[in-house]
Amino acid sequence: MGKKEEFFSFTQQPLAGGTLTNWLALLAENGFRIHPRYMPRFCYITMLNSITAIPRIIEKRRYARYIEKMEVEPIFIVGHFRGGTTYFHYLMSHDINMSYVSTFQTLLPDNYIFMERFFKKILSDSLPPTRPMDDIEMAADNPYEEEYAVANLSRLSFYHGWYFPRKMKEYFEKYVLFNVDTKTIEKWKKVYSYVLKKAAYKMGKKHVLLKNPPNTGRIKQLLEIYPDAKFIHIYRNPYKVFSSTMNLYRGIMPLFSLQDYDMEEIEENVFYFYKAMYDKFFKEKHMIKEENYVEIKYEDFVKQPMKTLEHIYSSLKLPYFEKSRERFRKYIESQKDYKPNSHPMDKKLKEKIYYHWHDTIDRWGYE
Repeated sequence: MGKKEEFFSFTQQPLAGGTLTNWLALLAENGFRIHPRYMPRFCYITMLNSITAIPRIIEKRRYARYIEKMEVEPIFIVGHFRGGTTYFHYLMSHDINMSYVSTFQTLLPDNYIFMERFFKKILSDSLPPTRPMDDIEMAADNPYEEEYAVANLSRLSFYHGWYFPRKMKEYFEKYVLFNVDTKTIEKWKKVYSYVLKKAAYKMGKKHVLLKNPPNTGRIKQLLEIYPDAKFIHIYRNPYKVFSSTMNLYRGIMPLFSLQDYDMEEIEENVFYFYKAMYDKFFKEKHMIKEENYVEIKYEDFVKQPMKTLEHIYSSLKLPYFEKSRERFRKYIESQKDYKPNSHPMDKKLKEKIYYHWHDTIDRWGYE
């Protein structure tokens, strides 16, 4: 349960930038079950979705044919939530040759070209200075997870489990593990492809850098769309990942949820999601061409970020490292005083984590 004031913190709602038809479909899918205390959020989302409907229609008519023609060469950063992917995403986004999906683009995926200044001003005013789960800066033009854009355009996203936690596990199994029919997968591919093409069109560069933890369980489906895509897998000490992931949920659930939730149930979900996603990843990563895959350890990366970045560019044969070196250096320097949150852990919890996640703990050599 969240604090009383968080029940009425209704301006930090990712769904407010989506389509009205998607919002109504989500409500119907969840039986319109919204807790009365969250009605301010319901009203805010409905109001914004309605206001942005006409500009959305205009934008689609003006730009759809240009977006459809865009070529995309994606570079996927994969790894579990709180596995260090955000820092790497922010750093690599300083490559002068990269497009990416920004916070603004994810939260208003159909409304970020036409009337850009107007909507960006509204979004910037509503964003918190830092993310709810850590002290990382939030800004409209910063890179963000394209999963929010998919969630705002369709019902085909795991993130809807954050808004409707009664179906969190169902959304995970459907849209991360893809335990759905072929027709649904094809619909997801169409939405996902649109998000990437539009980002490439807006920034004018076909190389699109993407960081989206659910993609860790979607290797097969991503390769069906982009057979030559490049992948960077980042892994981190699973004990740290667990504590940080629970902190993530404690931060976002009071702000995003439209239903009551049980943190004990969410903890069990975290154990299940991690194992199920990595089981699928390990089964599918062999599908990636050897020259298109590189794996890095988070702890090594934070010790030597520039050296790690250089290794990745060399392994994947990516251009523009030298041209972007100074931009990388400045960002690394700006983050030198950042300290991640610390989460003490007792012996009983450690044993529970090992029981559930011993496959990755042993695989990667963590004690």
